[in-house]
Amino acid sequence: MEILWWLIVLVLFLLGFAGLFLPVLPDMPLFLGGFAVYHFLIDPTALGLSFWVGAVLITIGAVAVDYVAGGIAAKTYGGSRAAVWAAFAGALVGIFLGPAGLLIGPLAAVILVELLQKKSWEEALRIGYGTLVGFLGGIFFKGLLMVGLLIWFLILVL
Repeated sequence: MEILWWLIVLVLFLLGFAGLFLPVLPDMPLFLGGFAVYHFLIDPTALGLSFWVGAVLITIGAVAVDYVAGGIAAKTYGGSRAAVWAAFAGALVGIFLGPAGLLIGPLAAVILVELLQKKSWEEALRIGYGTLVGFLGGIFFKGLLMVGLLIWFLILVL
């Protein structure tokens, strides 16, 4: 039975990493779910209080980065509030266009929204670029946090 629980932990971790690129998957909560499955179904003693406090705080921070990174980048480059939502919607639509769609979707959506708000083509491109930089920076930062948590987890359980 323990092998089944380990497989579930592994699947949750893999889905967590996939969530970095697929906005419909809650990346960090899935990761936290993998830790919970291990803790409650495999070994309730390996992950102590310090691990749980750290993991929960890092998860909260990473989820905040999701919402803040794109917004900060859009605002820094002169984007509107609608640009942030457009980037998210563009990422959702981009999923269906493959890996390139995850980059092109948010960029195109932000540019379109800014053009609809009567900004110049150059300004819309600059804002789209800034939002893309924020989006990619957020993915990179969350990926580092997830790798760090995974290493911490493996040190404790192996």
